[in-house]
Amino acid sequence: AQAVKVLTYNLYWWNLYGQRGGNGGSASWLIKAAAPGLIGFQECDDVTRVLRDGGMESQYEGIPGPHAIAIAYLIADWGLISKGFEDVAVDEKEQYYGTRAVQWARLQHRRTSSVVLFMNHHGPLRVDSGGEHGGQKTAANIVNVIQAYKKPADGLVLVGDFNATPSSDTIRNLETSYKRVFTGESFGGVDHFFSTLQVTSTQNFGSGGSDHDALCTTFVF
Repeated sequence: AQAVKVLTYNLYWWNLYGQRGGNGGSASWLIKAAAPGLIGFQECDDVTRVLRDGGMESQYEGIPGPHAIAIAYLIADWGLISKGFEDVAVDEKEQYYGTRAVQWARLQHRRTSSVVLFMNHHGPLRVDSGGEHGGQKTAANIVNVIQAYKKPADGLVLVGDFNATPSSDTIRNLETSYKRVFTGESFGGVDHFFSTLQVTSTQNFGSGGSDHDALCTTFVF
């Protein structure tokens, strides 16, 4: 069996990069130390900069997505088959930044030819609302995107800052389709991993200057 370490990380961009100039690359050095194979970023305005600040731009390929989300993958281990994104939610008017998407990449593991559908999401506000249309609808939209692109043999890994805690309608509804395997502690537990793959370990790497922790889960396939 092969293992892959997957990282999810909300970078708090407006503050960590906008106000503090990147804080000496603190988030990038955390990522470099964690050494993940796949990364889902939220609040990431420039994935190339994040990689470059840690000297990782030749090791990882960054895929910018909509609404400041991004994916990166380790080039030595993974080849990109296809990629895309779809909007799945809209913020409530009380805390409105816009629409929210899932970003996905189908990636083939070079040594085993196994394929993973890797999906990254930054969920709607207000926290636990599920956005304008509610958590049940947001969860259903995410599941619909997975079902549209996941081939039967693909392993699924869905990560992100869902802006939804485990008791929310969004998460409870997602859990009826896919297993939640790790949840962080930031903001009551809004950062999650869902997967069809077996988990061997989970790790919290701390904040690295963000207001969210960087979380890792290692999967076997």
